[in-house]
Amino acid sequence: MYREVLPNGFLLILSSNGPSAEEIKLTRALHRASRSDKPAILLDFSLVNSLSEEVIELVLAYAFVLHAQGRRLILCHVPEPAQHHFLYLDATSQPLLVPTLFDAMHEIKRQSGNQYFDLPCTPDYD
Repeated sequence: MYREVLPNGFLLILSSNGPSAEEIKLTRALHRASRSDKPAILLDFSLVNSLSEEVIELVLAYAFVLHAQGRRLILCHVPEPAQHHFLYLDATSQPLLVPTLFDAMHEIKRQSGNQYFDLPCTPDYD
């Protein structure tokens, strides 16, 4: 799990170290990110090939919680077999799906009206 605090969001990149280990790390990372004051959490699945039912349920739960807080969960590089789990949901449960991390960053920039999106130099690895 890779975490990075961005100016207008929180970036989490899930890796494929093993299903149960990643679920625990993702739970912790989403909890920390949801406690921040950032308007968006970006979740990048580019390093994984599939998502467990537990990860899907966790992501949907956080999408609902963040929506209730007026914030957004943005998913990118969602594996093809799992995409249908995030589509066709009601607006309060549906995270935003975008194809790439660049698109996710552009969405945050658009939502915040921010013209600049600088990345910090201090990543945090688990």
